[in-house]
Amino acid sequence: MYSKVAGLMMLSASASGLTIPLNKNQGNRSIAHEGAALAAKYGADFPTVPISNFENAQYYGPLTIGTPPQDFLVIFDTGSSNLWVPGPKPTVVGDHRYHSDKSSTYKANGTTFSIQYGSGKLEGIIDTDVVNIAGKDITVNFGEATKMPGITWDVAKFDGICGMGWPSIAVDHITPPFFSMLAQRVITTGTFAFYLTSDGSKGELVIGGSNPAHHDGDFQYHKVTKQGYWQLNGDDVSFDGASVGTNINAVMDSGTSLLAFPKSVAKSINAKLGCKEGPTGECTYTTCPPANTLPDLTLTMDGQKYTLQQKDYIVQIQTQCLSGFMGIDVPPPFGPVWIFGDIFMRKYYLEFDVPNSRVGFALAK
Repeated sequence: MYSKVAGLMMLSASASGLTIPLNKNQGNRSIAHEGAALAAKYGADFPTVPISNFENAQYYGPLTIGTPPQDFLVIFDTGSSNLWVPGPKPTVVGDHRYHSDKSSTYKANGTTFSIQYGSGKLEGIIDTDVVNIAGKDITVNFGEATKMPGITWDVAKFDGICGMGWPSIAVDHITPPFFSMLAQRVITTGTFAFYLTSDGSKGELVIGGSNPAHHDGDFQYHKVTKQGYWQLNGDDVSFDGASVGTNINAVMDSGTSLLAFPKSVAKSINAKLGCKEGPTGECTYTTCPPANTLPDLTLTMDGQKYTLQQKDYIVQIQTQCLSGFMGIDVPPPFGPVWIFGDIFMRKYYLEFDVPNSRVGFALAK
């Protein structure tokens, strides 16, 4: 029978690596939902009252688990390092669920795991099975969720998460799937790259390389300063020509929709934008601002400037607009951090380079 996932599993070899098609989530998700997910990943506090829905820009793609393969849609998330999917328990939800009793390659592990989200705790057990990513089989440990929080994930669109971060932040010290692909030699190049669209067409994740068709010019590389999240040193962040932060920890996070800056900075920027801020950090307009009337934001790294314009950071859903800036204070040892999510990654094509511990930036096209 033809399934929704099977329809997405059209994997192909690119000029450099294997590609996974990424679909944009068109469902509604509140700023509170986004904040709850961020709070869990980065250890921060965030209110969980769901208000002011916006058209979320989460990007998800296919993988399979087990023998015969069971289909799943997951967010490939550079801001976390674990793979988890829903199990068959009635306390979880999702279009696709992992059934260990239906896989001949399943091996029991017995370890339990939990991840705390702002809306509750995700709980489950660790399983071992064959996972197929971009047409390549690897044997990995992954999470089978047995209890899921009620509001954190828009489960109608995707089933789980495939973490693409570094092993040091993996729950229970489980090797992340991409690192397993390298260790098990199913890929020979230790890079991956995201192409995120804004027009509803399919994006792309390249495993084991990048796709020159999706960027202009050469990559500008910046070294990872801390192997956990994909964290880089930012010389400066400026808004409207004035510095709002220097020597910052800039995190490139494909699993976050917006730009999440320290609360005081986000509040100051949103005040200049003229939007009305709500209790959970969402900042909306009664009427969308005219085009090209708001200031630019610029991130400078190693002297290289990366600029976002109004058209990049103002989120428009039909006739409603809201700011793409939200505030979150991440305490030490992980923070403070400045999180550059999908708003940034739609404008800039990023290549994540594990062997050289760096990220390459080029203008997306």
